[in-house]
Amino acid sequence: MDRIQKNVQTNIVLIGMAGAGKSTVGRELAKQSSLTFVDVDTVIEHSQNMLLQELFNNLGIQGFRDLEEKTLLSLDFQNHIIATGGSAIYSQAGMEHLKKTGVMVLLDVSLALLQKRVGDFSTRGLVKSGNQSFEQLFAERQPLYAKHADLIIDCTDQSVSDICLSIKSSLSDTFYHL
Repeated sequence: MDRIQKNVQTNIVLIGMAGAGKSTVGRELAKQSSLTFVDVDTVIEHSQNMLLQELFNNLGIQGFRDLEEKTLLSLDFQNHIIATGGSAIYSQAGMEHLKKTGVMVLLDVSLALLQKRVGDFSTRGLVKSGNQSFEQLFAERQPLYAKHADLIIDCTDQSVSDICLSIKSSLSDTFYHL
């Protein structure tokens, strides 16, 4: 965590697969730390007045990724908890932009638990190519998440409260408001 600088990075950016708990943990962490929560998927849905799955169907993978990157690059927040979409890590420019003002926290969840949480991922709004399986998507994304993460939180057998506590204790020296 050498890269983290006091007073420059005031956001906590949650990354990870669909089903990792980014939105759930983000809302609770924001509540506990009196910060504002932003869900990037919700921002996209509201800006386009469409659900993610409809956007994928209408725009295709590259069209959605372009929209997601544009949205990421438009974010200009301080003192926020930001939950990214699972596919945000495909945007190098978007990740670099978020890292300027935020610490990237990977919520690391096992494939088996993600599959259980996500269920039928064909209606979940996952950015994936053709007949790509959830397992293949997981294998493709894991190295990207690790590359962008400043902090990795092992969420195995942890409650939402435990995960928030892990994040807060890991970042308490950096973030005065935690």
